[in-house]
Amino acid sequence: MNKQYLVWALTCPFVFFLVACGDGKTGETVSDFSRPNILFILADDLGYTDLGVYGGEIETPNLDRLAKAGLILTDFHNQAVCAPTRASILAGTDNRNAGGAMHQTPNQVGVPGYESHLSLDVVPFPDLLRQSGYTTYFFGKWHLGSEPEHLPSARGFDRSYALMEGFASHFHDRGRFRPDQLGTYYEDGKLVEKLPEDFFSTDFYTDLLIDYLDKDAESGKPWFAYLAYPAPHWPLQAPDEYIDKYKGVYDEGYEVLREKRIARGKKLGVIPQEAVMYPRYQSVPAWTDLAVEEKAIASREMEIYAAMVDGIDQNVGRLLNHLKAIGEYDDTLIIFISDNGAEGVDRGGPARGWDNSLENMGRINSYLYYGERWAQAGVGVGRYHKALTSEGGSLGPAIIYNKDMTKKGQMNDEFMSVVDFYPTFVELAGGSHFKTGSNGKAIHEIQGYSLLPVLFGDADSVRPDDFTYGWEVFGHRALRKGDYKLLWLTSKPTEPGQVVPELADQWGLYDLSVDPGETNDLSESKPEIRADLLKEWDDYVARNGIVLPVGRPAPPPGRGPRGGARN
Repeated sequence: MNKQYLVWALTCPFVFFLVACGDGKTGETVSDFSRPNILFILADDLGYTDLGVYGGEIETPNLDRLAKAGLILTDFHNQAVCAPTRASILAGTDNRNAGGAMHQTPNQVGVPGYESHLSLDVVPFPDLLRQSGYTTYFFGKWHLGSEPEHLPSARGFDRSYALMEGFASHFHDRGRFRPDQLGTYYEDGKLVEKLPEDFFSTDFYTDLLIDYLDKDAESGKPWFAYLAYPAPHWPLQAPDEYIDKYKGVYDEGYEVLREKRIARGKKLGVIPQEAVMYPRYQSVPAWTDLAVEEKAIASREMEIYAAMVDGIDQNVGRLLNHLKAIGEYDDTLIIFISDNGAEGVDRGGPARGWDNSLENMGRINSYLYYGERWAQAGVGVGRYHKALTSEGGSLGPAIIYNKDMTKKGQMNDEFMSVVDFYPTFVELAGGSHFKTGSNGKAIHEIQGYSLLPVLFGDADSVRPDDFTYGWEVFGHRALRKGDYKLLWLTSKPTEPGQVVPELADQWGLYDLSVDPGETNDLSESKPEIRADLLKEWDDYVARNGIVLPVGRPAPPPGRGPRGGARN
């Protein structure tokens, strides 16, 4: 990346509706500067401690190497569940402004920002990158609407191949809740009738991106690639050779695995030394209480999950090696994150036509989850998991690399969020001066902060010390102010089949700098801080039009056999 460009980027703040450096005319701001490619990789349901650099035992040498050469974030937050996170990434704002809502209750239906698709009231950042001269790609899980006006091809992407729903078989059969209920795919806005016989999701999307980069190499244009792997989201599936690699690795059980990951995480510095893990859930039996057959099934589930994560790493390595081979690696900003915490809902089983025998687990006609037992290992010391606003739901791994970064081989423990990518990418692309999207729609309020002062400058944080940040999902609520966090977990979550949390329906106050497990409620010892954060919560609700759920959502189509289905 051109060093002159970095100076330009850091001295021109990202402010929409105001003209940035230069005369404000399209393209003239950065015409003399080399702009980087941007590779954005999103894993689905990857836990905080799954990767080696975060304490995991799964073999992830390529991501570990990238992380050690770049920046490892230890206080990076998503929106705690699939579609809301994806909407916030593309819109750079709270998901209650961006859309991507799931399991709406009757009082939320029709409310702006509570659409199941990416809101048409926002201008996605790929639209601005494309206006800035970038070629834009999307490959993987979309989950933000399947009508023509909601497809990736209509929201700023030049080329795309996308799964519309929140999940489907990772093989060519496309099965969802039942073998005859199929996932929907679109390529460049056109319906895909049939997947290739050798389709495996992680391999396939990597191949596509490599092919398109090669085809478009002669254009000379910078590119943005959004690679949204559907793995390791259920159903747990992987090629046999991936799974066999982990045979027997998890026979000691989920409690031992969690303890080992936490110990490694503390040694590596990604978990505070004084952190206390949130206790094993009351609903989770001790490993020693399981029957021999139950242990065999549970171990196999985790073996398959590990194989899926291993497969992501192998494909990332293959992609990065290709970028090096074509001379693009040094000119690319690379980011790897997860969309939420580890998945903790367990609704698999033999119902609805699947063959979940031990011999077939992980293969094309199986349908499995690894459930809250293994998810507790995935979140480390965290409380609960995906779809809750506790740290287990929203704290995720994040790795950033570029050869010109000022902070390489380091960790950063300052709060950052998925909403920060919008201003970061647009500023890097030289699109900060645009006032409208390509359709003429005025650009909405961007709530994220550009990360460039951290990545290429001397700053450690892009937020003030007393920043506030709120989020809500399925009735669960949270607000951060500095190191303190206000947390409310509801006993009536609107997502079907979700765990009913312990200590629900009350506000708790936690100091995350020493207690990321949210085990020590400070409400009584620090009432003034609690009162201050409650006022900030009210401001957050008013500012973002939060409509707390009332009643129960309608059951989703094809709901699972144990009380609900989830995307």
